[in-house]
Amino acid sequence: MKTPDLVFRGRRLSSDRALVLAAVPALPSARDVVRAAAADGADLVSFAGTGVEPLVAWTRETFPGLVVGVDTADPAVAAAGCEAGADLILARADLAEVAARFGAGYAGPSVPGAAGLPVDGVVLDAGVLRTAPSLPEDVPVLVEVAGDGTPAGLALAALAASAGAAIIRTTHVRETRHVAEMAASIAGVRPPAKAVRWE
Repeated sequence: MKTPDLVFRGRRLSSDRALVLAAVPALPSARDVVRAAAADGADLVSFAGTGVEPLVAWTRETFPGLVVGVDTADPAVAAAGCEAGADLILARADLAEVAARFGAGYAGPSVPGAAGLPVDGVVLDAGVLRTAPSLPEDVPVLVEVAGDGTPAGLALAALAASAGAAIIRTTHVRETRHVAEMAASIAGVRPPAKAVRWE
């Protein structure tokens, strides 16, 4: 269950658990959401919609350790996000050429064959999981779980992490990170955060 090393525009993510991507809505309070996500242990943040370039630039400057993504189907939005500092395109359409032009990572519903895309920067976006997953083993996979943040959703996130998901997209960062860590500890690839002996 070792999470593969991923590289997005030179930013290497290496972990012994599934990575956590905070999906941040483009709201007036988006900066507060990013601050909270960073404090809760997000590895990546993503912004959807148009006009997110100021948020991308602010996040890049304020949290240089976070991988920043733009979630879009529009090539112009993807390009503008990369120009503002985004490391990853979460593609809702074929945006592989935009990612290759900027050297950005790429997460999409299929693995593109575009020249110039680095192999360690491509992730398959499996979409929303509603049942226990059976994930491909030959490519890193990004998932979102139905019922995100609910007990059932967190159980599904744990199953996804155990099945080898590389990235879990969520709006509940702390809880999702905890279940990813728990799944890795149960699999024996990460020491438990707190060992307690039950009698």
